[in-house]
Amino acid sequence: MPTERRRLAIGLLIGWKVEPELLIANALVAASYDADFFYFYPAGVDEQQRRIRGHRLELGEWVEQEFAYPDVIYDRMRRRGIKKYEDVYRKLETIPFTHTLRGMSVHKTVAYNMLRKDEELKTYLIPFQTLREAAKGLAFIHKHGRVIAKPDRGTSGKGAFTIGIEGNEFEVFDQQYAHRMNETQMLEFLEMLIREKYCLQKLVTSVTKQGLPFHIRVHLAKNGQNEWVVAFCAVWISSEPHSKVTNSKHTFQMTTTWNRFLKHQFDEDVGGATEQRIHQYALRLAQFMEQQLDGRLHEIGLDLGMDADHRIQLFEVGAGVPSSMFQFVEMARPAIAYSLYVATHS
Repeated sequence: MPTERRRLAIGLLIGWKVEPELLIANALVAASYDADFFYFYPAGVDEQQRRIRGHRLELGEWVEQEFAYPDVIYDRMRRRGIKKYEDVYRKLETIPFTHTLRGMSVHKTVAYNMLRKDEELKTYLIPFQTLREAAKGLAFIHKHGRVIAKPDRGTSGKGAFTIGIEGNEFEVFDQQYAHRMNETQMLEFLEMLIREKYCLQKLVTSVTKQGLPFHIRVHLAKNGQNEWVVAFCAVWISSEPHSKVTNSKHTFQMTTTWNRFLKHQFDEDVGGATEQRIHQYALRLAQFMEQQLDGRLHEIGLDLGMDADHRIQLFEVGAGVPSSMFQFVEMARPAIAYSLYVATHS
C-alpha cells in the first residue's frame, strides 16, 4: 500500500506588518501546491522546543497556532548579518532559507558599479556619482543641468530631492516644496547630503504622451525550476508634471494595467517589441547580479524609465524586499514555487 506523501511546510518570516493581501496570496498559492503555510515574527521562535508560534489561514481567517520548524523559510524580513536580528537567524540556522544575502539590500551605487562590469548592461545606466565631495557634486549638477539626489540606502523615493539650475540659482524640490539656493548654500546642502550618504543621478525625462512622469517596476523572481522569470511589469505615473519622483509617497500616483499602458504609449500589445526588450534586459541583469553577489537571492525589483527615444534607463535596482501595491498573486506564485524548490534541494 503506497505511503502518503508528507506535505511540505513553508514559514514566512516577517519583521513588521505586511500587506494582508500578500499573506493571503502566499497562503492560497501554497495550498495550490499542496503545501502548508504560516507566517511568523522573530519573537515567535522557540529554539529549545524547535517550535514557532505563527498564523495560518483557516476558512478565510488567520488563526494563531504553534508549529514545528518548517521545511523552508521564505525570508521577507531580510536582515541577515544585522546585529539586531542575528538571534533569530541563529535559532533557525538548520533550516534552508530562500534568501541568504547579508544586509538589508544592495546599495544603489554598489549595484550601479557592479553593472558597469558588463559591456551591455552598463549602456542602460544613467550617469551617477557617489556623493563624497561637495565641489564634485556641484560640478556634476552643472554638467547635467538637472539631477536627482537620493539616499544610497533608501527605498520608495524616501528623502529624494530633484535639483535644477535656474539662472544664477539652484532650485531644490523635496517632493513637497521648492527651495531656491545660491552656490554657497548649495555647497552647504551637498555637505549635509554627504553626511547622510547620498548619491546623485542625472534626471532622465521619462514621461507619457500626455507629459506625465512615469516609471516601470519590473519584478524578477526565481521559479520552481530555479530559473529567473519576469513575474510582472507595472507602471506608476505621477499626476503632477513637476513631481518627477514617481515612487515617492508625496507624489499622487496613478496606474493602469500593463497591457493598456503598452497600447496607449507604444501602440503595442503584450509580447510586443517594447515588452520583449524590457524582459530581455531584466533577465540578463538578474542573472548577472546573481553571479556577482555572494549569496542566494530570488527576487529583484527594477525601476526603469524610458527616454524620448524609448531607450530603457535604469533608475534603481532593489534586491532587499521588493514590494508591490497590487500584484500580490503575481509575487506569490514564483516565491512559493521557489521556496518548495529550496526545500527539496537543500
